[in-house]
Amino acid sequence: MTQFIRITDPKAGPAEPRRLNSFPGRYLSEREFELLQAYVDDRIAPLVTGLPAGIVSGLEVRPEGSGSNTILHIQPGVAVGAGGRLMRLFYPLKQAWPEFAELMERQLDNKLRDGFYFLTLHAVVEEVDKNIAQEPCTRTEPDPLRERRLETVILPSLQFISANPRLLAMSQARAANRICVRFLNESPHDPKTGAVPVALLKVSNKTPQWIDTVAGRYLSEPDAAYRTFLAHNIGLLEQWQETNHQGDTHYSLATILGVDYLPAASPLPPKLLQDPAGNQPVLAFHPADLQVELAPVPASTIGAVIERELPRGTVDLVHGQGDRIRLLLAIPDLDYRPTLMDLPQRDIQLEDELFRREEAAALAWKARWMQWQLLFRGLDTDQLKLAQAPREIDRPVDPDNYRYDLVKQRLIAIYGNKIEFPESGTIDPQYLESLCEIGYCPPEPYSSHLFSPHNVAGYTKVATPSAPAEQLLLQREGIRGAIKTLTRDLDESFRLLNEMNDYLNLQRQHLDSLTVSFSVLAGGVAGDGSGNSMMRWNGAVAFDTTVKEITKG
Repeated sequence: MTQFIRITDPKAGPAEPRRLNSFPGRYLSEREFELLQAYVDDRIAPLVTGLPAGIVSGLEVRPEGSGSNTILHIQPGVAVGAGGRLMRLFYPLKQAWPEFAELMERQLDNKLRDGFYFLTLHAVVEEVDKNIAQEPCTRTEPDPLRERRLETVILPSLQFISANPRLLAMSQARAANRICVRFLNESPHDPKTGAVPVALLKVSNKTPQWIDTVAGRYLSEPDAAYRTFLAHNIGLLEQWQETNHQGDTHYSLATILGVDYLPAASPLPPKLLQDPAGNQPVLAFHPADLQVELAPVPASTIGAVIERELPRGTVDLVHGQGDRIRLLLAIPDLDYRPTLMDLPQRDIQLEDELFRREEAAALAWKARWMQWQLLFRGLDTDQLKLAQAPREIDRPVDPDNYRYDLVKQRLIAIYGNKIEFPESGTIDPQYLESLCEIGYCPPEPYSSHLFSPHNVAGYTKVATPSAPAEQLLLQREGIRGAIKTLTRDLDESFRLLNEMNDYLNLQRQHLDSLTVSFSVLAGGVAGDGSGNSMMRWNGAVAFDTTVKEITKG
């Protein structure tokens, strides 16, 4: 309790409201009554101006009947107008729709058009006991000194919102949802009359089609528009859950719930999340344009989370904004622990992509390996270096073997060398169960990788190819050697042919010299053929070496 120590007696300042000190026998004139009323107004004004415009308490709307037979029942309550004026309804207000519609047409001086309206309440000062039937320039009042009774009365009215054809064609839930979102950025209060909305209704052919007592009710509190949006959303979700609807993974959240926007923080039906405690929770809707996360929180913190996050805006379900939402599981405080969902989940899509990437890499490696073998197989190190051959690339790691190695490394990291692993490269599920029985079970997601390995649809393991029979570079080297040998043999043959040609030329020259000599011997002339004739006779000629004396005869 706060205690105050007063040094002097409190005294009212010159600008503070002063209360009339009335006593028996004091004359009260009109001025004194005005002072009393001014004192009350001055004392209430600071209290009222500190409140935002809206409903403070009460003023619930309870429609009765339908169509032209609708009767509006407005319960007593208190509200603050847009101008900061306090409005109090002391007695229930009953208003039949036909008379109310005619009154609105007289005020608007026009027909009541189709569209959406706020049912509002505003305060006016009227003469309560005014004699309406009094004729002009006549005094029919029995007591001409009787005072007039001026009272502040609360009257209902209609505040036009929209006549958009697209909005008119929507269902009640979707149209009210969009109107709530619209007034998150606009004030629903009329600044001219200070009227306070108490309900939302749709009028068609001067007849109310439906009346929403939640979407049009704005309370006098901070972030009133967001709280109205939240209250309307909660009512729709409760109604949806009561109808025992089930979600469908083929439909978006907007289609299932029948609304286009959700508050930034709001409860959701539990039916929209299936098996939240399982290894793989499933959303009972298609998260189109939404990024969804899941997290557990203590149940006692949900109210504070909604209070803090509600004014952040809306979650757009239809315009592809890519909003990111977090589904909070309300866990009882005694059952909650920070490590409740520390369960790594397998990313099946990532596994599929890795297997497909491995298949594509294996196919590319196979094509390159075949080309390398076709070109460079059989060459030694020097020949490979001379041919500038690229190095051989290892085959991409098999996903199953790689997964096994990861599990093996994890088990070694946890249990050390207490576990013996088979040399086959795989772990039998029965062997894994035996490990779990003795307390060496691997954690998630490693155990699920072993117990239920994922089979990728359409994946084909690339087999190791056989080396081709051709060895192009080696064959080229052999052909080059054969060509060199043939070239060398040809060069040797050409050399022998040239030597033979030279020998034949020498023989021809020698024959020519002999024939010339024989021609001289025969007494002929070179070139007359006598030398050749003697050469032909050369085989039959016998030369005698005896020296004979030749005498001149």
